[in-house]
Amino acid sequence: MAKQDNSVQTLRGFAIILVVMGHVIGYKGDEGMKVADDSIWRHIYYSLEYFRLPLFTVISGWVYTLRPITKDTVTKFINGKARRLLIPLLAVGLVYFLVRMVAPGTNREVHLSDIWKIYVYQYDLYWYLPSLFWVFIVISFIEFNGWMKTFSSWLIALAVSIIFLSIRNVYLTEIPNYLGAIGMFYLIPFFIIGIGIGRFDKIMSNKFFVTIMIFLFIGGLIIQQLDWFNYIELPFHGKSSPLGLLIGITGTIVLFRVHLVIRWLIYIGGFSYAIYLFHVFGTAGSRIFLNKLGITNDVLVFFISLTAGIVVPIAIELIIDRNKYLRFLFLGRKLTAKK
Repeated sequence: MAKQDNSVQTLRGFAIILVVMGHVIGYKGDEGMKVADDSIWRHIYYSLEYFRLPLFTVISGWVYTLRPITKDTVTKFINGKARRLLIPLLAVGLVYFLVRMVAPGTNREVHLSDIWKIYVYQYDLYWYLPSLFWVFIVISFIEFNGWMKTFSSWLIALAVSIIFLSIRNVYLTEIPNYLGAIGMFYLIPFFIIGIGIGRFDKIMSNKFFVTIMIFLFIGGLIIQQLDWFNYIELPFHGKSSPLGLLIGITGTIVLFRVHLVIRWLIYIGGFSYAIYLFHVFGTAGSRIFLNKLGITNDVLVFFISLTAGIVVPIAIELIIDRNKYLRFLFLGRKLTAKK
């Protein structure tokens, strides 16, 4: 079991590096490194887009299966998730907004009168926190009623989640991500995949099943690249498109079957939550500092910003972890003295 834990922790480290890489590059031309849409950097971002956050979410689903809720623990479970996700959203989100407001050289100008938007509209990187909280609410309801105890019922739950995501993609595209509720539809299929990997390991690790997943994953990547280089034209684009779901679902299942153990990724994986919360301070801060020095080489900016986006949050966690109040506010940990 320890080997399996280490392999998942390796995946966690890999997933958070992909997340930081994405924010270093920027999801569009006026964000991050401000790269052109036809550049190699945009190609890298596009190539990783379909299984970056899905992998992170599948891992969360797998971890949930280690200590699933019961009818006696559901209230405690929800309260714990509210503390872990929503308290840092309030605290880190506030600091993030204030820093963007006063720091020179940020990619987007913000005003104090807009501070409420980061909590209501979830328009920036912290949208993931409330959306994941809604996922836990839905999963708790499903689990409370015992609707994913068997593989067949799990498949039904997965199918229903994909149907609801498809409905969102068609009918709710113009609705902002109020309180993270809209983002929930994208995350929940991958969380359910993680539950399936943890709960039905024999089926999900069957050689024939894994082989099919590998071929579908490779096929999806080929289609993605053919679309990028304009050999084909897909009717739907985006991470929640049919191709995005195909690559995200099959890719994460395949990665879980690799069982790779890399020590430095395990170490980074242990700080993955802090890296997610604080990496923007390292990536944006280092990029602004490099620009002030006149360093604009994309390769240098990318690797220095990526390194800062990992090292700075680790240092922040090691510092704030010494104080129970800071640990509670910025990491969502219990308000108790550290043993």
